[in-house]
Amino acid sequence: MSKLFSFVAVVGLFAAIVHAQEPAADDKAAKVEKKEAAADEKAVEDPEKVDWSQVDWKKRLTKLQYYITREAGTERPFRNEFWDFFKPGEYRCVGCGAPLFESDAKFDSECGWPSFDKTIAKDSVTEHVDLKMLQPRTEIRCRRCEAHLGHVFNDGPTDTGLRYCLNSAAMKFVSEKQLKKELDKMKKPEAGEASSEKAEEKPAATVESEAEKP
Repeated sequence: MSKLFSFVAVVGLFAAIVHAQEPAADDKAAKVEKKEAAADEKAVEDPEKVDWSQVDWKKRLTKLQYYITREAGTERPFRNEFWDFFKPGEYRCVGCGAPLFESDAKFDSECGWPSFDKTIAKDSVTEHVDLKMLQPRTEIRCRRCEAHLGHVFNDGPTDTGLRYCLNSAAMKFVSEKQLKKELDKMKKPEAGEASSEKAEEKPAATVESEAEKP
């Protein structure tokens, strides 16, 4: 019997030690909430406030993306992702996500690279003189992170007369469906805002009900 009591005591002591070492349920929940809050804060970080000159681009980009955007390289024609891609959506900088072109501005220039006749906004890109070839060309870069995107020429077939010749590896595509989700998320009120609105509405409803009393 004494051996049984001793065994029970040892098991109880062991369980107490394990329980003491385990974090409390509240502590676990707090850690999870903290991680989720940090992730949310990172997700909503304003890209305009990021110092893009301090970004480690070799870690952020693939080798091809780095070669194109940070070393002003050129990918092979007819063997890149978007040269014959015409789904509705939006094209953004692969480095910082800045909007560059809408799918409506894309056309088949038969040059083997994705081509557009206008940018999504006047200040989407910046222009720079490129003297690498015998004839000067106009290089275009992302106005936010200065990524090399391609070149613009004055031989476009549309009313703008422009042909923005881009490297696919310098861009990422966002479909119409994804754009709609982003828009819906922006329109959806935050939980705190919704609660405050309800709280503000409640007193008014109470006053009306009291006024209706005989």
